[in-house]
Amino acid sequence: MYYLIPAFLLFLGAFILVRTFLFSHPPMPPEEGELPTVDRERLVVGLGEAIRCETISRGDNQPPDAGALYKLHTGLQVRFPQTHARLKRESIDDLNLLYTWEGSQPDLAPVLFTAHQDVVPIDPTQVDSWQQPPFSGVLVDDYVWGRGALDTKSTLIALLEAVESLVSAGYQPQRTILLAFGYDEEVLGLKGARRIAGVLEERGIHPMLVLDEGGAVVEGVLPGFNGPVAMVGNVEKGYLDLLLTASGQDGHSSTPSKHSAIGALSRALINLESHSMPANLYFLEQTARSAGYMASFGTQMIFANLWLFGRIVRRRLEAIPQTAAAIHTTTALTRIEGGFKDNVLPAQARALVNFRLFPGDSIADVCDHVRRAIHDDQVQFEALPDLSWEASPISQTDTLLFDQIRIAVQKVFPDAAVAPYLVQGTTDARHYTGLCGQVFRFSPYQITADELATIHGLNERISVENLERMAQFYMLVMRTWGGAEESAPADSEEIEVEDSTSAEAVSQKAERQEADGES
Repeated sequence: MYYLIPAFLLFLGAFILVRTFLFSHPPMPPEEGELPTVDRERLVVGLGEAIRCETISRGDNQPPDAGALYKLHTGLQVRFPQTHARLKRESIDDLNLLYTWEGSQPDLAPVLFTAHQDVVPIDPTQVDSWQQPPFSGVLVDDYVWGRGALDTKSTLIALLEAVESLVSAGYQPQRTILLAFGYDEEVLGLKGARRIAGVLEERGIHPMLVLDEGGAVVEGVLPGFNGPVAMVGNVEKGYLDLLLTASGQDGHSSTPSKHSAIGALSRALINLESHSMPANLYFLEQTARSAGYMASFGTQMIFANLWLFGRIVRRRLEAIPQTAAAIHTTTALTRIEGGFKDNVLPAQARALVNFRLFPGDSIADVCDHVRRAIHDDQVQFEALPDLSWEASPISQTDTLLFDQIRIAVQKVFPDAAVAPYLVQGTTDARHYTGLCGQVFRFSPYQITADELATIHGLNERISVENLERMAQFYMLVMRTWGGAEESAPADSEEIEVEDSTSAEAVSQKAERQEADGES
């Protein structure tokens, strides 16, 4: 009987190796060719001018000052004259911009590119720590410096430069190209992208594809991967703010009640922090499968055999906040208030808890989880309606459209692998998911982990080389989707789009992984 053990181990080892070798292979490289020419000076000057327009969205849903937005709009008209002469420009509710480049075949569904005009504030305690003034837009050491250089005035300028260069070259798209620039993305986009999406819906316009900001070409961010990886977001987490309210006996602190509001709220928050929602490796596995050929052999072996290593992987990833956020719904205790005097017991204490919803975890699921974790009738909770939405639908990646994104990326960044991933933050893209089933989130620049940290942080900047690459990428995909019929899918081409059943499939797969890992 004992002779079966070596045979089983030999079979198991061979099975693991076969799955590893079959796990990921590099795609066919794109055809070689020169990249399109863009105007470097116009890009640099245009971005600098845009940064100097202090279009700051502040907290509590305060959008930018209208004067700063008008200044930005005027500057764009001056800097990109051919674009404004050729395209139809609309001011939606005065401050949002919608450009329409009418195609020669108007029956084809358009393609929509988006960026946002606003930026986050500068931390007043860090102003003196900036190497260059945060709204200077200066060019120093081949970098353009200032708030919005990465998020996302560079996208806005690169899109307009791509159009300007194509118009100047006499290009006429067959498919209509739309550019949508909301003005309040940093405060949820309720008056910006959501309003633009509403206008498009009213007009019966349903784009073939939407491309917004999101991932980038990164290196050193994914452990175990050797080389740059272009992270293209094909799904976005949901968002939920819950207001917890605990009630208790008020009175004097000299005779405290055994069931104080603050005590009940504290217990509830401790229970929430110590009881996370289940982890799910589905999207991380999809990322690893697409970029796996650039990973170490050990990394490939682990992701190719999550049925065996899944439980270990989950434990390792959950121990690191950055990776834990990629595999489950997160719980963040963000605000708390209770009490107004040191010798008085308050009748109520309140806290705000933020959840970023993993696809497959609905708002109702999270509320059920919270109810079970707290298990205390003394604490009630409610969702804040304007601060709650489900995770986005999943855009498929086994399609011609995604392959065309990959080809354009690898023409501009030839050393990069291209992989889908779960966007953990919020973008304007979520407002367009009701119009289009193919919504992707990608910012075509290559940055390090240190540069990534400057987004919403200190010393935000972008290299001139990245600016050029961005415009070149947008020119390539505009020509592909807007050009000859053989390079752009016709509307009659059937493209299946994952819906809510996809989220259920994700949850079911996670349950199978959990069962396999425990067995």
